[in-house]
Amino acid sequence: MSEAPITQSPDEQALSRTLSKIDELGLKDNLIELETTGYTTIRGVLSEDRIERAKNALLNRVEKNTGKRIDLDTATTDDFEGMTYLHYMLYEDEVFEQILMEEKPLALITYLLGESCLLSSIGCHFKGPGEGGVIPLHSDTAGPAPHPVYSMVANANYALTPYSREAGALAMVPRSHKLARQPTLPEMSLTGEQCNPSAVSMDLTPGDAVVWHGGTWHGSFPRQIPGIRMNLAVYFARHNVVTQERHKGVVPEEVLKRHSNDERFKRLLAGNQAYGWQHEGPDFEMMAKAPRGLYD
Repeated sequence: MSEAPITQSPDEQALSRTLSKIDELGLKDNLIELETTGYTTIRGVLSEDRIERAKNALLNRVEKNTGKRIDLDTATTDDFEGMTYLHYMLYEDEVFEQILMEEKPLALITYLLGESCLLSSIGCHFKGPGEGGVIPLHSDTAGPAPHPVYSMVANANYALTPYSREAGALAMVPRSHKLARQPTLPEMSLTGEQCNPSAVSMDLTPGDAVVWHGGTWHGSFPRQIPGIRMNLAVYFARHNVVTQERHKGVVPEEVLKRHSNDERFKRLLAGNQAYGWQHEGPDFEMMAKAPRGLYD
C-alpha cells in the first residue's frame, strides 16, 4: 500500500513561488547578498521616463510646499537647506503605482516579508546641502531588543539623482541586521570624527534600487555639494504590522480600476487586511484567511 503524498503547507508553497520568481528574474546573487550583508543593490531598475516623471511630481510637491521651483543641479543652502520628507506620494502621479509594482525589488521584498505584505509608505527624502540633511544610523525594526531574526519591515530605496558620499548618499552598515538591535548613540553618528567607521556609502546611478532587511542599520550622509539628492523610499511591512500610511478603504476608484486585474496591487494596499473595523465589526471570514507563516 503506497503512502499518500505529502502536501506542502501554504507557507511552503508561497516560498516555492517566491524563490522561483527570484530565479526567473536573475536575482539569486542579490538574494545571497541580502541574506549575508543585510542589503543588496539592483542596478537600472527604473527607466529614464519613470525617473523623470517621478522627479517632476516630487518637484511639484516641493513647489507647492515652498512656493518656489528648486534646481536639482545648482541649489545652494540659500535655495534649500537640509532635508524634508515628502509623504503620501502614491496618488500624486500614476508613475508611483508603476514603481510600487517594479518586479525585481518586489520579489526580494516578498522574500523578506511574505506575499501578504503591505505598503507602509511611499515618499521622498528631499535633501539639499548642509548638516541638517543627516539621518543618523538606525534600524527600522521597532520594539524591544532582541529584534526578530526575520524581517518585520523592509525598504526599497530608489535613487532618482546620483548618489555619492559627498552628494549625501544612503549609508548602510553591512551585517548589522545580525545584531538584532538598534545602534547605540555613539554608533549612530554619520558626521565628523564620530562617524561610524562601518558605514558604507551607497554610490548609485539614477534608477538603481537598494533593498534591505528591516533590521539593517542605515541612514544618510550630509550633502556637501550644491544641488539636491532625491530618492523614492518605498517602505513595506508584514500584514500584522501597523503601516505608516493608511490605504485601506481610501484608494481612489480610478486607481483601483487601473489595477482591477492585479490582486497583488490590491493586497499591497490592504485590500485583504482584516483589521481596522469600525461599527461594522470584524470580518471573521477574512480573519480566517490570514497567513500563518513567513512567506505566505
